[in-house]
Amino acid sequence: MSIITAVVDTAPLLSALILDYARRNTPARSESILSRSQMADYLKHDQKRQTAFMRFFDGIPVILTTSHVIGELQGLQTLKDEYQRGFWLNAMRWLSTKRLDERLVKLLDLHQEETWRPAVCEVGPPDAGLVTLARQVGCFSEEKPLLTDDRRTLYPLARRQQVYCQIVEDLVL
Repeated sequence: MSIITAVVDTAPLLSALILDYARRNTPARSESILSRSQMADYLKHDQKRQTAFMRFFDGIPVILTTSHVIGELQGLQTLKDEYQRGFWLNAMRWLSTKRLDERLVKLLDLHQEETWRPAVCEVGPPDAGLVTLARQVGCFSEEKPLLTDDRRTLYPLARRQQVYCQIVEDLVL
């Protein structure tokens, strides 16, 4: 069964954006981009995994995420000057091809729901918002998963909320 839509967390989304940006440049510039970037440890210096990772993301037609995740990208990406400009231009192009559906999950809306108040305190607004979004759009099967690299907090929260959540590293071995 293939993924038709995925709700995507910050770390895998950042890795996908960096790898797509790198693959659209010359080999020398690509190496420079990768050496200046922060991405998942399991992808660093592993061309085979990078290829599998991008093949996996290339197969996802629609990406959903929250505005919190998009905001976190700037704080986590480490490119500067012309590289940063190129990263964001490429990111916007790639996300357009993925028909990005960016949704706002408001902190005060999470506060209104007794179920989500403890989650915000436990994992923070971005992760609580992702799980909320995943529930809203019906991420209950492998056709529509929540994708993360976060085994420690997001994955357990999603599972407690009956959200179908997958660790991306496990999918690209």
